[in-house]
Amino acid sequence: MSAPSDSYRCMDTMRGTEGGDVVENSLLLGRRAPCAAGASSSHITVAAPATAPRASGVELSSAESMSQPLASSTAAGEGAEHESEPDDVDLFEQVDSLVKPVSAAMLSVVALVGILNSSPVSGSFSSMMVYEEKVDDSTSTKLAGSFENAAIFIALIVGVTSLLFVLYKLHCTRFIYAWLITSVGMLLASFGGLVAFMLILHFDIAMDYGTSTFVLWNFAVVGVRVVFWASPAIIKQSYLVIVSVLLAWSLTKLPDWTTWSILAAVSVWDLIAVLTPSGPLKGLVEESQRRNEPIPGLVYEADDVKLGLGDFVFYSVLVGRAMMHDVTTVVTCFVAILSGLGLTLLLLALYQKALPALPISIALGMACFFLTAYLVTPMVVALNDAGVFI
Repeated sequence: MSAPSDSYRCMDTMRGTEGGDVVENSLLLGRRAPCAAGASSSHITVAAPATAPRASGVELSSAESMSQPLASSTAAGEGAEHESEPDDVDLFEQVDSLVKPVSAAMLSVVALVGILNSSPVSGSFSSMMVYEEKVDDSTSTKLAGSFENAAIFIALIVGVTSLLFVLYKLHCTRFIYAWLITSVGMLLASFGGLVAFMLILHFDIAMDYGTSTFVLWNFAVVGVRVVFWASPAIIKQSYLVIVSVLLAWSLTKLPDWTTWSILAAVSVWDLIAVLTPSGPLKGLVEESQRRNEPIPGLVYEADDVKLGLGDFVFYSVLVGRAMMHDVTTVVTCFVAILSGLGLTLLLLALYQKALPALPISIALGMACFFLTAYLVTPMVVALNDAGVFI
């Protein structure tokens, strides 16, 4: 099988890279400047994995999302000034193109959690956890157990990243593509089939096994085809959102304390992988730059914006967990995550360097969750019971 490359073709003389596994995060944001005075206006990219900003004036649109000086890389004087307004317009358009798919993914997970939350699911990621949370466990026991589970989850991400780097270093690009294609195909067939089966049971839809198997097979095969080969953008984008929704819904089945520990740990990992000089993804990125080749991976592309699926997944996990409490908590977490994404883009424009996409959004989302679920909502209920209205 030849490595599909059409979906990862860059827009400049150099090519970017798209990295990461289905469950891997380490995603970041970056911005590129035009290669010359006559080039198109600079734009925002969001992708994975991380790297430090390139010093060169010629930038690429890569999955590592190299950040670049905006005005200094273009023509001096009036040329740079005239580009500032288009850049501002592009920024708002690109933020909008990110908000829509992220919102669609989060709302889809919220809907699935609301419909299927009462249905028990065995296996999945829960089978990988060493600690099984029990209701009568003490707080200290739950906290320690959640840390153990989070450590295993992060170790899995580090292991996948290391294996990806070794394979890429050994020029095993076709093997990496085969690995990713198999992973996506199995995810669409297994998790997609599970969700479809549970929805059929929930809504009492009459469907025979032959028809359901035929539909599921075509759903998975078409998904692999459009994700890894050239295809209509809207179909590819839809499948990428579906992949993130299926993964996120599965992760919402993890125990409560374990979920929060994993979200916090992944955010810290994102900081380490992106901002530290010896981040484990740095070698992978530098190797891809040296060879001027793309790193196979999954990334959502809309116009000139790229967002790795890891962000979709963990944003959706947070709002899915909020749905298990009340709608008010869902709304506050939803707004907090989108605000964090916008703030990250603003910091990107100010500092013009590669930034991790998770920490701000996850931190704001977690803060809003606990404040709303355990402070605001109980207070509003108590005031309502007492007949006090504000």
